[in-house]
Amino acid sequence: MKNVALLFGISILMLTSCKPAQRITYNTNKFNVIETRNNDLALSVQTFEDIRSQSERNATHFASKKWQLRIDGEQSCINSEVLYKTPVAEQMTTIFAQHFARQVPQMRTFIDRKDLADYHLEAKIRYFYGRQKFSTAAAVGAGFGLIGALATAGAKTQGVVIIELADIKLFDRQNNLVATIGDFRKEYEGEFPADAHCYCIYGNVNQKLAEFNEELIRLILLELPK
Repeated sequence: MKNVALLFGISILMLTSCKPAQRITYNTNKFNVIETRNNDLALSVQTFEDIRSQSERNATHFASKKWQLRIDGEQSCINSEVLYKTPVAEQMTTIFAQHFARQVPQMRTFIDRKDLADYHLEAKIRYFYGRQKFSTAAAVGAGFGLIGALATAGAKTQGVVIIELADIKLFDRQNNLVATIGDFRKEYEGEFPADAHCYCIYGNVNQKLAEFNEELIRLILLELPK
């Protein structure tokens, strides 16, 4: 019985714990198909231009070699650039195209293939920013092994996620400007899952990106010619 309980505990811990997130991804299958009249068309998502370095607020995320540090006198967890092994712009472009293909299957979706598409989308990444308070409870729990980790598996701390795409534009096959969507920004504040190693912040940002992309896709569909 002890072995069964131990295995059960390990299984629960694996499901609830956070791990280093080197990929910007999420499950797109949870989103429903959006009905649209834009059938038999194709959209190319051009790799987003990364302009995050132009914002002073993003400086810490680029400069820090750690993802746990003190900011404004508070021990914090951030989605530091150091754990992203593939450029953020490439990953954000890929997951957006995958999400679009899932929700709008009536349209073919490509990445960087304007030659195959009726329309193509361009955008710039201004913010992909996550920060939350370090969880002392999770850190203490981790010091007591499996039992402590299980006891604090549901720990949450206050945080903020900011995602913004700027200068979003749609062009047709002849490279004529079809629509200027402009800037699309969302700030998500609240309590987010936390862990003792500051890995959860990466997954938290990914989950908010899922919400962000769903709203953006609906906005883009409104701008496509009927």
